[in-house]
Amino acid sequence: MSTAESRAHSILAELGYVLFAREQSGELRLSGKKPTWLDALWPGLGADDRHLRIDGVSPFLKNFLIDAEKCWKKDGNQTVSSGPWVEQDPRGKELQLEATAMTIEGQAVLLIQRLGEAFEAKTSVLQRARETVIAHQRLNSEIQKKQILLHCVADEMSNALANIITSLRLLELEDNGPRTKMLLGLATRATHQQQALIQRVVSVFEDELRSVWGSPNLETNRADANVVLQRALEAARPLFSEKNVGLEGPTMALTTGLVPIDPAQLERVFVNLLEIALDRTAPDGAILVRTEEETESILWRIEDRGPAIPPDVCANLFLKWDPRGATSPEAALRLHFCRIVVENCGGEIGCTPLPTGGNCFWFRLTRDSARR
Repeated sequence: MSTAESRAHSILAELGYVLFAREQSGELRLSGKKPTWLDALWPGLGADDRHLRIDGVSPFLKNFLIDAEKCWKKDGNQTVSSGPWVEQDPRGKELQLEATAMTIEGQAVLLIQRLGEAFEAKTSVLQRARETVIAHQRLNSEIQKKQILLHCVADEMSNALANIITSLRLLELEDNGPRTKMLLGLATRATHQQQALIQRVVSVFEDELRSVWGSPNLETNRADANVVLQRALEAARPLFSEKNVGLEGPTMALTTGLVPIDPAQLERVFVNLLEIALDRTAPDGAILVRTEEETESILWRIEDRGPAIPPDVCANLFLKWDPRGATSPEAALRLHFCRIVVENCGGEIGCTPLPTGGNCFWFRLTRDSARR
């Protein structure tokens, strides 16, 4: 070996790389300097023949060498990587490694890298990224809860207050005594003050509310359900991963997925129903999302394997804030929001227990008449 080659191998060893050349017999022979960590990991790599004993390596590396052989037989510039894995030496010390098979100027080689601090830094970055995604998802969920509460206040309180005002006006038309008239006047003024307060709150969030109760003919109120559903599934996956619950989306995309609804509101409906199903599913369970194309509409079904909701509760689950079928008051609020959005677009929403166990949260939207 020339001085230049020896220096190159020494540099590789210092950087944590070990190079094996594949001989005609198929054996892998160590090329260059053998680092101490490699000797501790595979004592069978003797100083005499310097060949890597396949029976002395881990099952992971044995399996990777099968892919490496396929790469070497192509005799080109292709490479194949094992990806990071962890080995343990006889003393119990862990080493993070990654192998790469390639062909250089007709010579098949196997390059093994000890990742060390680089691997730990990469793992730390990935872990922080995962935690950031989960934190962002939780923050987004909290923001959505507040927005949902606003919508429900505008819908439910306004309707209830209108009924009270109508009842007071009917009572005022009757022949009442002075004291009764005075009490009716006080009640009427109080209701008008309450109505004005609601209007002030609504005016602050006028743009947000318009997205729920806006005109379905607006261009912004047209969504591609295929794109929105995939976005919702990606947004929900960190929460499912944290609870170790599987999430399976539709196997096929819709041929025409345009529906007359604001994309952001449709995504929120998907995410809300996925979170409701997740709350009802035990760890190691699974949730399925199915789509069905009908003649003039599209049906979505989100199926869980949690405790079955009684049919009488299912019938009223989305109509009022019924805590019996929801896992929490927040869940009941999200269900109520889904009904407001779906029915405002002329759709239907409901829940039915599955014959095999679990529940099916479903909603149906009419296809958009405007085709792209």
